[in-house]
Amino acid sequence: MRRIMLPLAVLLALIGSPLLLAAQDASPSATTCEAPDLPPGTPTPMKDLMSEATPADDMACMDMASPAADAPPGETLEIPSGPISGEPADEETTARVTAAVANLVACLDAGDGLGFAALVTPAYLQSSFGITNPYDMVYVMEGFPGISLISVENVLVHSDGRVSGEVMNQFGKAQVDRFQALFVDEDGQLLLDEEILLPIENADVTIEVSLVDFAFEMSENTVPADAMVAFNVSNDGDYDHEFFVMRLPEGVTVEEALEAPEPPEGVELFGGVYAEPGQTASLALNGLAPGTYTVVCFIDDPDGVPHVMRGMVAELIVE
Repeated sequence: MRRIMLPLAVLLALIGSPLLLAAQDASPSATTCEAPDLPPGTPTPMKDLMSEATPADDMACMDMASPAADAPPGETLEIPSGPISGEPADEETTARVTAAVANLVACLDAGDGLGFAALVTPAYLQSSFGITNPYDMVYVMEGFPGISLISVENVLVHSDGRVSGEVMNQFGKAQVDRFQALFVDEDGQLLLDEEILLPIENADVTIEVSLVDFAFEMSENTVPADAMVAFNVSNDGDYDHEFFVMRLPEGVTVEEALEAPEPPEGVELFGGVYAEPGQTASLALNGLAPGTYTVVCFIDDPDGVPHVMRGMVAELIVE
């Protein structure tokens, strides 16, 4: 599911990524990006990336919570269903993990995609962006709206040698994610290796969402404005699905937006998550203004028809 989709897709890819998030007040934080140099290289030619995209890709949400979608042919990558357990870290390790997260955020906030790529493992690049060339991060950074960090807590040391911290942040207009960020230590440098989404805690409103073939079943679809609204999403269907929230310009339908050569002016993107059959995911949207929002699934079925065209669309009313 995670595919390079340009130009709109690079922004949607960021919306789906737990680490790429923004908040009003960030603590802890770093002000500069400090990263080692990448080996010499160049970005993949744009025409080669575009040749791999389908029309529906141009509006699809790319979420970072499903590495199995990017498994090599014939291989299935196991997706943890919850946080990986470990032992509490000492103060020095806690400080290192906290600084590593803040540094990654600083690289992204500065628009330094190559610096970010130098601070993550190849496995992370593949599972999160579907890319193997770190220089392709220059495409991901196009239109990046900025990022800041809310918190890093519960730093752990794991039996496989990795260390982790529970991170909470907000990206773009509204999306808030909570996730476990796992790092490997390579020659004294902590590199981000994996992210595991965690449920949002202490939200003002929590909505249970079931993804079925082909509809959204929501416990409620009217929420208060300027609140923290959490969505616990489960895929109860037989196909991969996503829960993606956007706002369309007045008079523009989802079908028109999907079929347009380029995203219509005025489309607002707020965030989303992806789940394979039997999987769960979560996110929150914070401080939405009053209005009508559109919930969609742009994933294609095996016949190449986007699920939204099969009726997988709903409204979220904020009042």
